[in-house]
Amino acid sequence: MKKTVKILSIMMAMMMVFALCLSSCGSKAEEPAGDKQNPVMDYIGNYVCDRANIMILATDDENGASATVTWGSSAWENSTWTMTGTFDAETLQLEYHDCVKTDYVYDDNGEVKSQEEVFTGGHGFMTFTKGDPVTLAWQEDQEHIADGMVFEYVGIVPEEGEAGMINPWSDVDSAEAAAEGAGLDTFRVPDGEAVISLGDVNVDQYRCMKGMAEAKIEFPAVSMTIRKGDKTGEMAEGDISGDYGEYKYDWTQNIKGLEVKCFGNREGESTKTIWSVEDMDYSITVQGLGGDTDYGLSPDDINSLINGIQ
Repeated sequence: MKKTVKILSIMMAMMMVFALCLSSCGSKAEEPAGDKQNPVMDYIGNYVCDRANIMILATDDENGASATVTWGSSAWENSTWTMTGTFDAETLQLEYHDCVKTDYVYDDNGEVKSQEEVFTGGHGFMTFTKGDPVTLAWQEDQEHIADGMVFEYVGIVPEEGEAGMINPWSDVDSAEAAAEGAGLDTFRVPDGEAVISLGDVNVDQYRCMKGMAEAKIEFPAVSMTIRKGDKTGEMAEGDISGDYGEYKYDWTQNIKGLEVKCFGNREGESTKTIWSVEDMDYSITVQGLGGDTDYGLSPDDINSLINGIQ
């Protein structure tokens, strides 16, 4: 898996270096090309719409071009489409017949947990429109995923956060700031207010991303993560833990009238705990440090924590 990530990183780095080398021909997508250069040179660079970006490059001295689409569906999942084709200078269209779509699932450190090739040999068009900025429309004939979307040119080299699986999290200094950064009404954890079997609950780090707030607590031998996410927004409904492991046991506890789902490799000890309240999803995950990688929280620990989470 780490090898796959390195390969993807190297490919992206090569693309960006190639783009930089080509940038001497013009720093804006709409600058006119020379008489003997590939006409797609007028349009190379990165185009962005919402959570998707498209990198356009020239592949030869005539009219060959490549496109790489990266589209994040969440902090831990994205899809890529890679394709090559020919660019028509009159219609301003790039047509391709060799598109390959691949779905990726990542862990919190950006390592690939799994990948699946969805289809090969895909056909479609990318059509450019001159303007300020230059825009791109993508006709994707297999799933029509980009119908109605307009991608805007943002530069020769992608900015951080616009390409690949760049870390989407922002560090903040309080639960209130995490809620604000995530776009949530509130985020509350029992920081300094609860004692569980591991000891006092004191938050070491708050983070946020669009639709989700997070608190990390470090005990001497265990790391614990508490999350709250908006299921009506960017986050997938149900399990927002980011933990895709398989567990020997799963069961349900009733706490404060809530149906709390628990997962662990030891009966009665929950490594992953998830629940929902109206339009919000919550999770608590623990990771044993050192030798005890199957650490789990007791029912009393879970009860104490959930009573302080909002």
